[in-house]
Parts: sequence; structure tokens; C-alpha cells
Amino acid sequence: MKFSFRFIFLLYFFTFSLFGEEVVTTKKDEPDGYYGLKLGAILTPTVSYRIRDKASGTTDLSPSDKAGFSLPWTMVTMSKEWEELGLKAEFWGEILRNDALTNDTLAGTGNKSNPYVFLVRRANLAKTFEVGNTKHQIQFGMFELPHMFSVWSGNYDWRYFDKSPLESMGFAKDPVDLGINYILRWKSFSVQTAVVNGEGYRNTQNTTNTGYDVIGKLGWDPTWTENLKTGLHILGRASNAFGYASDECREGKTSCLTSDGNPTTRKQGTVSLNQEQVIAVESHLVWREILNLGLGGMVKKRLGGEIVDRMSPYLPATKVPEATGRGAYLWAGIGNGTLRLVARGEIATGGPLPGLQATETVEREPWLRFKPGTTDPLYSNQSYYVTRQIFGEWLMTSSVRLALGYTEVRSYDSKGEPNKWYVDSTGEASNRVEYIEQFSKPVAYPISEYGRLDRSLVLKATATF
Repeated sequence: MKFSFRFIFLLYFFTFSLFGEEVVTTKKDEPDGYYGLKLGAILTPTVSYRIRDKASGTTDLSPSDKAGFSLPWTMVTMSKEWEELGLKAEFWGEILRNDALTNDTLAGTGNKSNPYVFLVRRANLAKTFEVGNTKHQIQFGMFELPHMFSVWSGNYDWRYFDKSPLESMGFAKDPVDLGINYILRWKSFSVQTAVVNGEGYRNTQNTTNTGYDVIGKLGWDPTWTENLKTGLHILGRASNAFGYASDECREGKTSCLTSDGNPTTRKQGTVSLNQEQVIAVESHLVWREILNLGLGGMVKKRLGGEIVDRMSPYLPATKVPEATGRGAYLWAGIGNGTLRLVARGEIATGGPLPGLQATETVEREPWLRFKPGTTDPLYSNQSYYVTRQIFGEWLMTSSVRLALGYTEVRSYDSKGEPNKWYVDSTGEASNRVEYIEQFSKPVAYPISEYGRLDRSLVLKATATF
């Protein structure tokens, strides 16, 4: 009997340390994560069907997420809050296809497959405090940039279907970056300013420049009644605003000057060639769950400068003119708590790929057209693109949605004419130059011209928990 008692005592003594401390993540009458760690996820299974017909002229067999099943926006979220100290730590992980990070895949110039990879989306520490009637927050680390405010505040509620307008138009390189962020709130007003690397969360510092970007936002979000909310926001960004090297714009060193492959030249440009400025304005109106309207615009300026050859210091500098770009967008959603119909449109300079580009220079017609030394008439760049979306949404629960819609992109070239596909009689892709040359000299395979219009039917679901 004594042996049995000793055995039970020793067994209890040695196994007591195996029982860990209970992790308390809930409190009665308080939301989940009140005390401790809060876990969550966002899942967005998607299937896209590209509309192809004889008028398109091409099947576009390049690997991409434009057709088939994919996971374009899938994340795992974790956060820990110390309410009494006003501290909060966040860590979000995002699943991406590897071709979003490198060209060494079948979707780029390489030969590797395109597996999904896990990437850090958020990783920051935030401190919140109050001074009088004002609330302040400082974030340090990797965080969402100010132009993503409409997504996380619920004004633009369809990020799972496509990127938010300011994001798709290219207000910043990525929606997330590394740096420090400050937010001030007073009643319906807010001020936000951030200093970040500028390359986005998928690149390291010095990829495009050696300085830092400065981003700011002024917001006014009054709540007129319990069911009616409006907002007006002004945003700005200055890339490579400070901290840069005076000689960083050298041939082949940063993105402002690509290498010309000539070993007898050492080209260098002024720092202004590596800088751009962006201003955007967005307004919204949300009435209950019935009506959601948004209207906005953006202007981008690419600064000009001079390029010299350091190996030929006596040659005159090549002047690069300042360029600007502009665009506008709107969205409208109408429905109830179960079904909604959403339409969105976007137009901006640039193309054929979506994203506002600075294409308009200070050199205007007819001066550019009759510039001395030109062999052909020259015109200012008139390229632009137009995107349209319409989709129906079924709100299964407050955190699960399903949407079916149609999206199209039409782009126009530098002469303002619709971009075309060029395909020869064997089915291989060609270009406009070869298409025109076939009328002045014989060719083995005749080339045909087709209108370029990217159209897709998309089915997307999202679940947040």
C-alpha cells in the first residue's frame, strides 16, 4: 500500500509540470481577444473565365491568374493587445504566387513553376494614447499605407473582388510598406502621416531609390444620422523625398536609368528623375446597407531633370521633361442586407496594363510635332485605359460573401487609338511594326490585326473569421 501511494505521489509530481498555463482569450460579456491573443483569417477562393472569341485573335497562353482557380487574397491574422498600456502588436501573413516576387518563373522570363509562397503582410507595434479630446496612434514596422483607409474602414467594401481604386491606379507601389506611421483623430477629423521605404513590402530598401517616401492624408468622416455617413479625404505622396544620395540616379544602378549596354558610357541623371508626386481626393456616402457611393480622382507628376555622360563631360546634357498623369473613378453599390448590385468604373492615363502612368509632358502640340531633326510628325502621348466592372453579391452571413461579376479592360495607345493584337497566319503573336511592313515587302506569313479587349467572368467568395 505504501508503495502504491509513493508511486502515485511521484507520478503526480513529475507530470504536474506538463500542464501549461491556460491561455485566456475571452472574457464574459467581452469580445473575443479582449484579454489575449486574437487569431483570424481571410479566405478568397476564386475562379476566373476569360472570354475569348474570333474577334480577339489571340488565346494568350501565358501563365497568370486571369483564368482558372486561384487564391488572390488569402491571409492569416494575429494580434495581441495590452489595453491597459495602450499597446497592440499585429502580424499578418499573406499567401502569394511566387511570380509576384520574381521573374524567374513561367509567368516571367524564367522556367520555374509558380507555387504559392507565404509572405509577411503586417508586422508592427502600435501605441495609442489620448490628449484631451484627441486620440493619437503611432505604428512602427510594416503597416497598411494611408490610401488603404477606404478598405479597412468599410467605405470600399469589395477588396476581395478587386483592388481598391487608389490601389489599382498606383497611388503607391504596394498597399503595405515598412516605416513609421502617425494618426491623430479629433471628432470627425483625422490626420495621418507616414514615412516609409517606398519600395513596398515585397522589396528591400534601395531597390528603386535610396531615400524615403512621405505620405499624408486629411480626412473628414461625419456621421449625420445613425444610418447616414459621408467622408472626404485628401491624400498626398512624395517619393524619394529625403535621405537620398546625390548621385543615386546612375546608369543600371537604380530604376531611373536603365543600362544601355554600351561600355563606353557612364550616364548619370539628377535625383529629380527618381522622384514623383501624387495627389488624390476621394469622397464617399454610405446609407444603411442600401446605398454605397464613391467618387475620386488622382494626379501623378514625374519630375524632370538632366542626363549627362560622365565619360564625356563636355557633351551637352540631355533634358528630360516633366510628365504628369491623371485619372478618375467611381463606384456604386445598391441592395439590402442579403443581395447587392455593384458597379465600378476607372479611367486613367497609361495602358495597356491598368495603373495610372505619367504620360503627358510639358511639350505640347504643335511644338513637339515640328521639332527640328524629326523625320516623322510627333504628337503628345494620348494613351489611356478604361476598366468596367459589374457584379452581384450575396451576403450569406456577416462574414461570408459570394460575388459573380463581369470585368473588362480596354486600352488606347499613344495616338489615342485602341490597342490591338497582331497575329500571323500560323497563330503566333506579332507587332504593329511587322504588320505595317508587310504592305511594302513580301512576308511568309501574313499578319492580321485584332481589337484588344480583356474580358472575364469572375466568381469570388470571401470568408473572414
